[in-house]
Amino acid sequence: MKKIKIALLPVSIFMLCFNAAAQTEKEPLKAEFIKNIVIDGEDFDWESAIALFDESSGLMYSIANDDENIYVLIKATAESAMTKFVMGGVEVWLSADGKDRRKTGIKYPVPLSMEERFRSMNRNATREEMQRQENERTYQTMELRGFENIRDNTYKVDELDIKAEYSGKNGNTVAEYKIPFNTFCKPEQINGENVFAIGIVLNGMQMPNFGGGQRFGDGQMQRQMREMSRGYSFWIYTQLTK
Repeated sequence: MKKIKIALLPVSIFMLCFNAAAQTEKEPLKAEFIKNIVIDGEDFDWESAIALFDESSGLMYSIANDDENIYVLIKATAESAMTKFVMGGVEVWLSADGKDRRKTGIKYPVPLSMEERFRSMNRNATREEMQRQENERTYQTMELRGFENIRDNTYKVDELDIKAEYSGKNGNTVAEYKIPFNTFCKPEQINGENVFAIGIVLNGMQMPNFGGGQRFGDGQMQRQMREMSRGYSFWIYTQLTK
């Protein structure tokens, strides 16, 4: 697990300063009990939650719960992470037995693939059409995998009890996720003692394949492209607050 810094500060002022500490499997993070979280891509209702920061990915995140749901807030705090956020997509994986495994998860945002972008260009779609297509896919759909009684598929973000929402207002890049306990764990695991593992994946941007080993741009541009195509992942270990 990558080094994590932890800040006991409201989310909205996290970037001003923070105290450093390390989270380990032996010391799981205690989720904040918050009843009034609204899944709207805004972090104002997360002010009482602990904010954590992963240095490698440049992502800030918080975990909360109420009696029926677990909530995840993810915020990009670095320019490269902001770009990957919407061009590569983010995945949240949940394991009620505390093991690091990608079995039950949600992908959101869901960016268009490079092939889909090229197809739009080849049919001479207008910029407005391409933007509308990208917005509908990236911000209005989510991909689900491994949930109880929910078929692995792509769904609208407001179609199920599982919810996700993004906001890019005021220069922020924020996504919120609401996952009901009954979609991924057993009732006896919701006891405040059970340790949940939550995996966060920041995917790299998909780069065009020019074929034949052709390179694009100079050395600096190639390094930038390699960095933008690189993904990051880490796991959080948390207990519910009852």
